[in-house]
Amino acid sequence: MKVLIIGASGMLAKPVIQHLDNAGFQLRLFSRTVNQSMFDKEYEIVQGDVFNTDDLDKAMSGCDAIHISLSMLNEALAAKAIVETARKKEIKLISVISGCTVAEENRWFSMIDNKYQAEQSIINSGIPYMIFRPTWFFESLNLMIRDGKAMVLGRQSNPYHWIAAGDYARMVATAYKMPDARNKIFFTFGPEQHLMKDLMAKYCKCCYPEIKKVSTVPLWIIKIVATLTGNAQLKGASSLFAYFEKVKEMGNPDETDALLGKPETTFEKWLISKV
Repeated sequence: MKVLIIGASGMLAKPVIQHLDNAGFQLRLFSRTVNQSMFDKEYEIVQGDVFNTDDLDKAMSGCDAIHISLSMLNEALAAKAIVETARKKEIKLISVISGCTVAEENRWFSMIDNKYQAEQSIINSGIPYMIFRPTWFFESLNLMIRDGKAMVLGRQSNPYHWIAAGDYARMVATAYKMPDARNKIFFTFGPEQHLMKDLMAKYCKCCYPEIKKVSTVPLWIIKIVATLTGNAQLKGASSLFAYFEKVKEMGNPDETDALLGKPETTFEKWLISKV
């Protein structure tokens, strides 16, 4: 089976590429910026825009399956475009990374509404599918460090079963080898629950010992600064963290763990791998 990785230059695509490769799948990598220097070995690469029909047609030619790993764009429109071309190219399987809080009741938040619509396009495509709904990734902790400072936006008092990207990627590769994994939604949770600020403190102590404190910045301050400065990225971050301050972890990983194997990487194990 030849798998097209759409969004191949993203942080969460690389471990999936590695695990699918190790599992013996042929791969083609597709994104606007993907290039050979991002990887330790040579892969077949096609650069292009997911919203360009000709680019998608070229990327999908000769492929059997598609794994979608997109972020920072309109995922609903992207999924619709991908599905339309996938039908024409007779793609046999589509998998996608979504999120554990993607649900009808959370569509009031635009990011979740986008992901929900993307899921629905794939589910209703008539093509066998696998939807992965992970919780927070350990790897995202590094994104909360800026200019030598560690910050958590808002209280973030909801615990989540944080997961290592490697565990998630292994589960994707395992699912690709299992016919019983078709047409399912997989909640992918790590083995332990953690609060964001607790993890940040431990992460800094291990990987950024020069950072002695993790600051908790009230969301209202971030929103004011974002408005006054016109900083769209900061505005988006404040909205995202405000959402997670309200919404708790959703879903049950029992079926996922039974079929694909439980994630084994605790936060302590993951930290050791970073030293």
